[in-house]
Amino acid sequence: MNDFLPQMTSDLVLAFPGFRLYALCAVILVIKMFGVGLYTVRTRSRLKVALNPEDAARFNAQLAATEHPDVERVLRAHRNDLENIPGFLILGLIAVLAGAPVLGLQICFIVYTAARVVYSVAYVKAMQPWRSMTFGIATLCMFALCVMILIRILS
Repeated sequence: MNDFLPQMTSDLVLAFPGFRLYALCAVILVIKMFGVGLYTVRTRSRLKVALNPEDAARFNAQLAATEHPDVERVLRAHRNDLENIPGFLILGLIAVLAGAPVLGLQICFIVYTAARVVYSVAYVKAMQPWRSMTFGIATLCMFALCVMILIRILS
């Protein structure tokens, strides 16, 4: 009986409309955040700069007192991910569990995920107005999730 309960619980969660797409988008966004973090390491390595003496010695890099502007740009993109994506992950899960309209969920999940991927590329490559536009689009998706959740819980 105990072996049956975890399977039943996971089947119930997977049966929530929109959950599979939510999970796919969540995985893509987390992998993207890891990718931006790794791109920071790659940028530091390409520039041969380090902030810590042990890193400079280990990687034969120049010790710097501050980040190189190219590294700082990638770090800002990564920080923006860390500030925005967790909120989306929370709101998306609540929206799925609250039974928000599936079409609304699908649109928000796909558009948010695509916007955040393009946002990171636009940030790292200094591509305005794309960076601002994709940030705005992603923010609208989060706002739409808030509205869908409020409609569900207040109706």
